[in-house]
Amino acid sequence: MQHPVELIVENGGAIPEYLEQLAAVFGDAVAVKAYRMDDPAAYGPQHTEVVLTSAMSAAEFPEVRRSLLRGRTVVSLNLSLQRRTLAGLDVFPKGTRIAVVNVTKFMAEEVIAQLCQAGYGHLQFFPYYPGCPPLEGVELAVTPGEPQLIPPWARKSMDLGPRLIDIATIVELADRLDCAYLLRTRRFFDFFARQYTTSAGVSILVEQNEQLAQRLSGLIQLYGEGMVGLDAQGAVFDCNYRAAQLLGIPRDRLLELTAQAFLPQELLDRCRIEQLPATQAFPKAKTPYLLRLQPVTQGLQYQGALAVLEPLEGAEPPRRNPTGGHTAKYRFADICGGSPQLRQTVELARKMARTDAAILLTGESGTGKELFAHAIHNASRRAQGPFVAVNCAALPENLLESELFGYEEGAFTGAKKGGKAGLFELADTGSIFLDEIEGMSPAIQLKLLRVIQEREIMRVGGGRVIPIDVRVISATNQDLAPLMETGRFRRDLYYRVGTLPLNLPPLRRRREDILPLVEQFKGQLGLTFVLTEEARQRLLHYPWPGNIRELRNCVEYLGCQNLPVLDVENLPYPLLHQEELSGLEPQWLRDQVVRALMAGPCGRGQLAERLARMGYPVTQGQLRRQLSELKELGWVESGAGRGGSRLTAQGIAALQNGLK
Repeated sequence: MQHPVELIVENGGAIPEYLEQLAAVFGDAVAVKAYRMDDPAAYGPQHTEVVLTSAMSAAEFPEVRRSLLRGRTVVSLNLSLQRRTLAGLDVFPKGTRIAVVNVTKFMAEEVIAQLCQAGYGHLQFFPYYPGCPPLEGVELAVTPGEPQLIPPWARKSMDLGPRLIDIATIVELADRLDCAYLLRTRRFFDFFARQYTTSAGVSILVEQNEQLAQRLSGLIQLYGEGMVGLDAQGAVFDCNYRAAQLLGIPRDRLLELTAQAFLPQELLDRCRIEQLPATQAFPKAKTPYLLRLQPVTQGLQYQGALAVLEPLEGAEPPRRNPTGGHTAKYRFADICGGSPQLRQTVELARKMARTDAAILLTGESGTGKELFAHAIHNASRRAQGPFVAVNCAALPENLLESELFGYEEGAFTGAKKGGKAGLFELADTGSIFLDEIEGMSPAIQLKLLRVIQEREIMRVGGGRVIPIDVRVISATNQDLAPLMETGRFRRDLYYRVGTLPLNLPPLRRRREDILPLVEQFKGQLGLTFVLTEEARQRLLHYPWPGNIRELRNCVEYLGCQNLPVLDVENLPYPLLHQEELSGLEPQWLRDQVVRALMAGPCGRGQLAERLARMGYPVTQGQLRRQLSELKELGWVESGAGRGGSRLTAQGIAALQNGLK
């Protein structure tokens, strides 16, 4: 795509030089129309969005001023002296009187200022321009590319060569045109090397950028396989000859292309938009090859990519079926909400995804832990590998062990002939999601600890050690601290699975996300109903103990009524009778008390602390009423003295059955 630019200058004779310089940096990326300042065509109705002109000219010429008021973007045209010609001034002794010749007085004075900044302040410079009277006592004249203006009285003269467009102007113009990728090309660095710039800050940054580019270029050339470096816009900034050979494109030609010319767009989008690595085989190429595209990011900002190419016959085959049908369905883009709490959580999750450390997701039931697990996997380097999920509380101990670690033939009655691979084997090179990890028995916890430490498994009934490469993502809706105190959850395992802890906020703490979630669920379910303002307010003020899962159920309930407009009376019972429930301590608070007691017996004070850590602060009065109700149900019993309250077998069974 060519970006149109207008160049408006006072000195028409310099236009060819400016066009040549712009072409040297921008190549075909810009289409420049050049005008003299006094040319009426420059101010017609048909004009470009970006104008390159000098700030002084804009002040002196009213036409330029009026043009600037038409919403155009103006980039100041600043000029710099050529570095190679300045050395000619070194031969003159201190105090030498020199006339600096240019088109106007201002331009001559500008060159004098630049000469002084370049270290020639020990010489005496005088501006000279057409119409200026002869300078007495001056025999030497210098000019920046205007030799025709040298006065006849000058006995000696020196042409410093045309001034170059300053690097700061080039940088600003590239930014305005969304062509910043050109600032990492060799032609930009070559152009920068030609000039002495007064933009010190830009000069330092460009030199540092060039040093980094040279180092990266050296690595690309030394790399054994084919490698292509891409900038943020997809332009090739460097490549080695091996890559050119595999692609069947001469290296010189490859350096002029963008990635779209030789890579599928879907691969580039995955790398640039989703910032995920991508792999694709090209078996029908003249030389079949495998391409791996790795994004390069700084923070969350996409900076470019490195494409590694290797012959297909030499590529390492996948150790097992890449996914075996086990794939992650969701990405971070699927997480709805813009509250500060959610944005902070998502940003932290993105950073965690880029590591291989174990992640522990905590939060109440229904907060989206599995959704986050899917998104983390898809944002990791393991995105091309399998994603295997298992609910640890849904399976009995013996079945969970064989499911996780697999079994050999004859390991137990009913074992399949030939045995069966476990979920850890199926997740090799990918991620495994262990939901409700607190539901594991101590024996399974011990085996899991060894798997995480040693990165190897042994099937049930077998003696063969199988190495695995799996990233573990765990989740729990309980506070594991009390479980560790009572020995129900291993402390050493906690520190293994919780290397990177991530707590998901409950819906009641990010109420600004409630209505956007309602709209998202309506779209997913194909619903078009509209809520009255009173109904919307009821949704916003309800505590949502079931969090996002309960909210989705609510939307489905509302959709079943098949009404175009829904009011408060159409809401589900808990929302319809919110005031009534709040006076009776709702059932969800009772359920949380039961979950807190699952960690072990305790008094009311410690129980209140547990509930507070779970996000449910309660008063002693509320706690007494809840414990009294639970005793009547037969779910809780109180010990003598300071024994506190504990769950009965009936209470434990109720918890396992979902507290129905």
